[in-house]
Amino acid sequence: MQITWNGLGSFTFSCKPLQSEVTVVTNPFVSPDVKFKSVAASLVLQSHEGKDTSNLAAIEPEHPDEGRKTFVVSHAGEYEIQGVFATGIEAKKKDGTVHTIYRIDAESMHIAYLGALDRALTEKEIDALGPIDVLIIPAGGKDVLTASAAAEVVSQIEPRLVIASYIGGDEGYGTADALKRELGCLSEEATKLKLTRAQLPEEDMKMVLFTK
Repeated sequence: MQITWNGLGSFTFSCKPLQSEVTVVTNPFVSPDVKFKSVAASLVLQSHEGKDTSNLAAIEPEHPDEGRKTFVVSHAGEYEIQGVFATGIEAKKKDGTVHTIYRIDAESMHIAYLGALDRALTEKEIDALGPIDVLIIPAGGKDVLTASAAAEVVSQIEPRLVIASYIGGDEGYGTADALKRELGCLSEEATKLKLTRAQLPEEDMKMVLFTK
């Protein structure tokens, strides 16, 4: 699996669970600060309605020759695209805004994508996510979790790998340095991440800091 960060809360997961590649994109955004490049995808996951999730015009079908359109998910439920499984879990924001978090299962790895969450998880939400290998968590403050609140959620889930989203200074979000200090774990910088289950940390948690 290859993971790249597009900015804000948007990531691209390039998976090959079966015969053909399956690309998953989260929260494609419209932003005056960051350009969202067009991408071909089989599955788009949106955590909520907003400019930071609504750039569907930039998404193209990944396998148009096979007659497959891009499948867009924005609500709770269970979905499967060519061997990649996505489970949407309702997790409203503090003000009651409709919001969905996701568990993505691909290549024997379990990924939690927390969208633009701004609060701790409930026990019900933690149970619905189940064991998680890779946690993608918003940590830039403003209208998402602060670094200290994100660290609390990390302790709730206990993943093997942590990736911060909604960070970097764009749109008024803070950098990932604060979360790095809060977690105090081993970290590395990357522009893209190639990952297999065998490469996941065995004991101590690790953090990946995506750079543009």
